[in-house]
Amino acid sequence: MKQTRRDFHQTCTAGGGLLRVGVAKREVTPPVWVPYLTSADAGTCAPFGGVHDPLFARAMVLDDGRQAVALLAVDAIGYDNFVLGPGRDFTAEVRRRVTAGTGLRPEAVMLASTHAHSTPETIGLTNFRDVAGVRDWLERHVADLAAVVVEAWRQRVVARARFGQTTVTGVARNRRILLRSGKLSRRGELPAAQDIAAPALLDEELSVLWFERDTGAPHAVVLNYTAHPVVTMLLPAVSADYPGAACRLVEEQLAGATCLFTQGAAGNINSVKVTTNHADAEAIGRKLGDAALAKIKSQSARPPLSAPRLQLASERITLPPRDGAPPAGTESLARSHPTPQSQCMLRLARKLAEGPIEAEVQAMALGPVKWISLPGEPFVETGLALKQSGASFVLGCTNGWIGYLPVPRAYQEGGYEVGPGAWSRVASGSAEKLAATAKQVLRQIG
Repeated sequence: MKQTRRDFHQTCTAGGGLLRVGVAKREVTPPVWVPYLTSADAGTCAPFGGVHDPLFARAMVLDDGRQAVALLAVDAIGYDNFVLGPGRDFTAEVRRRVTAGTGLRPEAVMLASTHAHSTPETIGLTNFRDVAGVRDWLERHVADLAAVVVEAWRQRVVARARFGQTTVTGVARNRRILLRSGKLSRRGELPAAQDIAAPALLDEELSVLWFERDTGAPHAVVLNYTAHPVVTMLLPAVSADYPGAACRLVEEQLAGATCLFTQGAAGNINSVKVTTNHADAEAIGRKLGDAALAKIKSQSARPPLSAPRLQLASERITLPPRDGAPPAGTESLARSHPTPQSQCMLRLARKLAEGPIEAEVQAMALGPVKWISLPGEPFVETGLALKQSGASFVLGCTNGWIGYLPVPRAYQEGGYEVGPGAWSRVASGSAEKLAATAKQVLRQIG
């Protein structure tokens, strides 16, 4: 682990007054009969076999006296905004409830998920919503998510902020390493350098934003790292995977603090362990948690951000559906020829029929610290480009989930992320369109 380029301690433009920060945490572990994703290809889900570790929704509200924003980070795989059914929008409904209980505007609420896979199947790849009892659970879940933000709003206290970044290696693995043979290396031991046809990028930067009360007591920590939490994927017990373990460690070591984990641009980045065991998830979480604690300790004597000003901006765009989108006759074809391919195309057709692929790009800033969010799984190339454009945090799986957002090269290479299915909905060029919009939004917040 090594210190990286951006540890902010300078005086910032003054906002409307003292910074007030509220945090709250609520357990959102589902009943074990609520299904989790067992196969995206086959479109199947199944009930959990138990609970290994609980799931939480953690909220942070920042208020500079002039503007207030909220970040809600949930131990969840993500939220398809159509998951509540026709005519409804998941993110919008959470925001409406938050607005009703606070002084926050709807557009000032950012709903992020850790993308842990041993969580309810809320990304719309299966018949999840039609499982008995799920619709009622979803209604309660929306209420729980909003309630934790309302609680954070009510718990605002004067606080000071610091920000730093450090590099943590040995956690992430690119899962689309193109080999000279034309195949993709997706997991396991890394291929020999002479067998690799193109650079395989990683983003191993751990970003840490933390707050302490005016008494010096720990108050809140926000982490951002880029790696699919798939260590406990397909294991039958509920688990927050390595992000849950990292947050748990930070909260244990910084008594009184609430730790939020946000997922980066991990569309083509796995954790180094995939579907192994809970001990591996704990070890990876401990590695990230220890790195965050070391960064916080090393900067504890440095000046905090001085009167940091909050800023907010967002844009909505509509993305085109992928090339080769299912034709009108997909339903009858799937009935007459029920092959795995025709069933995949049918599920894709049904997803696209729900409505346009709308994407919100949302940015927030606290002084010089900026975070930008995208509503799906951007590839690491997009995340690195946005960091080059000034983002301190890049959040995927935020304010909705619209599937993978591959870079153009991936469409030529093939592979799971670009294979026609409900997880791969957008046309080539969509990631670049989103990135261009994100850069514009970043400029709006300075």
